[in-house]
Amino acid sequence: MVKGKFEVGENEKHIIAVNANPFLKYIRIEVDGKRVIDVPNFVPSREFHLNVGELEKHQVGIHIRAFSPVKLLVDGEEAQEI
Repeated sequence: MVKGKFEVGENEKHIIAVNANPFLKYIRIEVDGKRVIDVPNFVPSREFHLNVGELEKHQVGIHIRAFSPVKLLVDGEEAQEI
């Protein structure tokens, strides 16, 4: 199971929470406490793309692979890994 939180933004901060469970086969992603993705997951690799922010906009990519770290890309650049 992968659970983690990422912070995105410089002046306008947002928290992205990822909860991916390969055994129970689901992926949940929240932005600032609001669930934006809640899907069953029956494949070993998934990618999600979100637009985050109002005044300070960012394109966020979340790459989830079974039994591997979750990668977060912000505006095309790798930002963090959990």
